[in-house]
Amino acid sequence: MKSNPQVKISIGIVLGLTLALLAFINWDIAKREAWLAKGKIVRLELAPVDPRSLMQGDYMILNYRILADIRAAAEGENLNAYVRVKLNEQRIGSFVALESIYQRPDAASDETLLQVRIRSHQVKLATNGYFFQEGHGERYEAAKYGEFRVNQKGELLLDRLLDEELTPL
Repeated sequence: MKSNPQVKISIGIVLGLTLALLAFINWDIAKREAWLAKGKIVRLELAPVDPRSLMQGDYMILNYRILADIRAAAEGENLNAYVRVKLNEQRIGSFVALESIYQRPDAASDETLLQVRIRSHQVKLATNGYFFQEGHGERYEAAKYGEFRVNQKGELLLDRLLDEELTPL
């Protein structure tokens, strides 16, 4: 039985694309692992929300107290910006100001800049959901803070949820 050259080429293309996809996925995982290991710690206070969704399984909708300050400062404009937050001794961030994304300002040692996107009064600061193992909802009802790692670009990556005493859940 003779093999068709087009079949060999197609198999080669599929294998090449599969390897490229796997390489990209592994690169992205390694980048995020480094971000979690080396990123600056920032904690944001959570606003109360219902921690369960019957349609999607067990998860907690995350809402942050700082979002109201961001909306007020944006005054209804659609923006890509930085949020300047002041960090207290426990690294809990509080709103200071919105800053232009086009000229990255310097942050003081007790401050950090977080990327934010505002569209139609909706603020995209960080993830808005935290999924957990089914049946473990009660454990996360005590969540009062989200602990994030911030990279040099001001992007946030949720590391874990914390209770009132900043103990990991």
